[in-house]
Amino acid sequence: MLNTNKTAILLACVAIMSATSLSGCGGGSSDAKQVDNNQQNNNQQNNNNTGDNSSTQDKLTAEQGYEKLTTNLVDAVITPTYQHVHEQAIALQAQTIAFCADEQRDQNSLALLQTAWEKTNLAWQQARTIKLGPIAETFHYSRIQFWPISADKLASDVESLLVEQTDFSQGVAALKHQVQGLPAYEYIIYNTDMPLIGSTDFTKRCAYLSSIAENVDTMVINSINAWQADYGNAFKAGNGSFSSKKQALEKLLTIWFEYLEIVRDNKINDPLGLEIPGKIELVESVFSQTSVNNIKANVEALEKLYLGSEGFGFDDYLVQVNQREDVNTEISLHFKAVYDALDTTQYKPMKELIATNEGRAQLRALTTAIANLRSLMSSDFVQITGLAPGFNTNDGD
Repeated sequence: MLNTNKTAILLACVAIMSATSLSGCGGGSSDAKQVDNNQQNNNQQNNNNTGDNSSTQDKLTAEQGYEKLTTNLVDAVITPTYQHVHEQAIALQAQTIAFCADEQRDQNSLALLQTAWEKTNLAWQQARTIKLGPIAETFHYSRIQFWPISADKLASDVESLLVEQTDFSQGVAALKHQVQGLPAYEYIIYNTDMPLIGSTDFTKRCAYLSSIAENVDTMVINSINAWQADYGNAFKAGNGSFSSKKQALEKLLTIWFEYLEIVRDNKINDPLGLEIPGKIELVESVFSQTSVNNIKANVEALEKLYLGSEGFGFDDYLVQVNQREDVNTEISLHFKAVYDALDTTQYKPMKELIATNEGRAQLRALTTAIANLRSLMSSDFVQITGLAPGFNTNDGD
């Protein structure tokens, strides 16, 4: 079980926090594997040219593929993804302590706190794509991030809570979902109408922030423990709540497809609306203006699940079980098209993109790239692998 005694770690984090900087999330392992895939493709092409196929990987049976997939996804993708959220949540707790204790706090120290929140949020945005197991069954998913919710509604609920005689030393786990997770923390530290620095109830707001950070970490630890023990073992073995390894993978793929639709429909199309200026009340992470960065983190996580990080992934299943490197290559190109469309937005705030013709065109191009990826996965990938998600993958294209 994961050790929840974090005092020493928090103190160490406080000492090094000022040296940390916001970094990108999730792309490294996928990039490394993509390089390996490219090298394998080149080697295979050379072998074909010389008539020597001796280095071609042995064909696996479907059951062998399921075994390798379930094991690697739990050990190398899902569990590490949650562990990364845990690491960032500890750092957020440490930075909260440092900021609130600093009598010389200023905009620079607030920026450090915001950076710590952004790192935690981006780590969560990756874990958010894996709505499977305890995170979904215990409502922890909505407690860590209650969304969609309008900025006005969130602000009203948080401010109402702060007016009440709430004892935050007892935690926030029993409160309404929308006031106990990362969006509530975001509101407190980014709100320019009621700035944190200089607020008359600063001590209370600090206690609230600390309780939120600890609450998020507690829920993430619960998922880590489950994936490292009974739930993860059941997923690998295809038993417990799963009828087989294949069914476990199909459940994960169902969630994969559903989240791709959430990105396209809820995170982009809903804020776009029908015309300028769009619907800013539907923008995710509107206070921090990080909604497009969230989308990139989501896509990176979905790609990491597909690739199995640096281990055996669905891409390897296509190649080693189905002998379809061509389809894997096409899927890789579709992921690249999504990243290219994201880069075109220059990661401007969503509220700015939906308010201009140029920005709206860029977002529509992004939804098209996402729809094309989904279409390829729901047709060729599903038909070739025989791994069928538990809903109609051909709707909504």
